[in-house]
Amino acid sequence: MGYNNHLNPPLLRGDLSEVSHAPVLVEETLSALSCRKDVEATYLDCTVGMGGHTEAILKVTDPNVRVIGIDRDRDALSIAKQRLIPFQDRVTLCHGSLKALLEIAKGLGLFEVSGILFDLGISSMQLSSAKRGFSFQILGPLDMRMDPSLPITAATLINTLREKELADMIYQYGEEQRSRKIAAFIVRHREEKGEITQTTQLADIICRAVRQKSKWTRTHPATKTFQALRIAVNDELGELEAGLSHAVSLLAVGGRLVVISFHSLEDRPVKNRFRELCHVGAPHAAPSVKKFINLYKKPIIATREEVAKNLRARSAKLRALERVA
Repeated sequence: MGYNNHLNPPLLRGDLSEVSHAPVLVEETLSALSCRKDVEATYLDCTVGMGGHTEAILKVTDPNVRVIGIDRDRDALSIAKQRLIPFQDRVTLCHGSLKALLEIAKGLGLFEVSGILFDLGISSMQLSSAKRGFSFQILGPLDMRMDPSLPITAATLINTLREKELADMIYQYGEEQRSRKIAAFIVRHREEKGEITQTTQLADIICRAVRQKSKWTRTHPATKTFQALRIAVNDELGELEAGLSHAVSLLAVGGRLVVISFHSLEDRPVKNRFRELCHVGAPHAAPSVKKFINLYKKPIIATREEVAKNLRARSAKLRALERVA
């Protein structure tokens, strides 16, 4: 995927106040990245979204600190561009994916950086946009693409996968125990009534499959299936695996990689990759040379105060790795 050194996408209609997305674990992220006034550094915010974490980094660092913001979502980049106008001389926004991280960095002449941030998952902006099709609570097309140029939508998967393939996908990426029943109801609906094209249409089918119309407590019956579709459409786990490898290769000695995840499918590969790096070291290094250290024995989670203000923070986990040699 390509990149643009001076991204200039059209701004969304309305100002930033119309879209609300509070970044999670901001102070913890700044601490993990070791952001300070007295250093010259370049940071990569690889999931810049609406620019919340990047803005925080720029506010607490010197004018010679630079941030490269990368995202697959051009709408998010448009909002980030608007939000970061006060820091425009210190920010470069690029359209691209985690798989393209190394290509983007090298295209900008970057071969070592001081800090890298991944803030995984989905934003409130994406969830609240009907046309994007991420939410089971808002009527919209079954799309779910973070980058609209991707070839496959959620509707494609729902209407073309066989029953077993659907069940396996929902179970693997949604950790949904009722995946077989949900898949059976989806296929039956396709056969009897035609294609499934709308978000609320699919949500209703899932509710009927698990015999829950409106009596759920904390989690809507469609939550895990919609998560599974989103992960599959955007190849989120493949993106994460590639992104982690690229990020590790770009860290300077003393550089830090910070990852914020929101469910076990994201957190598990991060934890395992960090553990592997801290025990094995980099390729071709002597076995006794430890090149990376885990900054925290356990992931950092949000305080009660933050969760009360921002419900999205309740499932957030922050892990951080430092390159020491």
